[in-house]
Amino acid sequence: MKIRKAVAALALSFSLALPLAACGASDDSATASTSTTSTESTASSGSTSETPALGGGMPGGGQGGPGGSVDVSSVTTEEQLVELIQDAYGDPSLDLHRGHQPVQDVLDEVLGISHEELHVRMEAGQGLAEVAEDLGIDPQELIDGMVAEYGVAIDTLLASGTITQEEADQYLTDLEEAFDFRVTWDGEAATPTYSGLDA
Repeated sequence: MKIRKAVAALALSFSLALPLAACGASDDSATASTSTTSTESTASSGSTSETPALGGGMPGGGQGGPGGSVDVSSVTTEEQLVELIQDAYGDPSLDLHRGHQPVQDVLDEVLGISHEELHVRMEAGQGLAEVAEDLGIDPQELIDGMVAEYGVAIDTLLASGTITQEEADQYLTDLEEAFDFRVTWDGEAATPTYSGLDA
């Protein structure tokens, strides 16, 4: 029994190295995150209550980088909002992963699994929608949570008078479409280019 656990832990550590690097986590933070989560998972019979520290000051612990180049709290122009909505589509170079730094807290809260388990599932070929469905969760919950996370930027521009209510409604619709694409991506469809309302 101990040998099987040791082999499983070793296999998990190897399978996590590459995907965690793709998230933008450094080797040190990935190692620290893996050990903290593994220890806590064992203590709590498989459920993890601690979110790995990803830093960066962005909602969801984002650091910029793949799948998270815009800080939601600092959006003050429509150009930045357009960039944020493009960012919501995720990074196609990361395959099914598409990056989840800026929305990691939504993933943790809705899915209720560790960052590491999410990586293992994605490396096995599951996209976000499949992970959610496998856990008995409606993928729309992920989409709604991510939209709420990024939608703060739309509210900020509306409150400052930078955009009208009609424009805010359209941006919100566009943001939901972007996250819907990200969550339900089939691994093949080309990532749309978002150029704003005038496009």
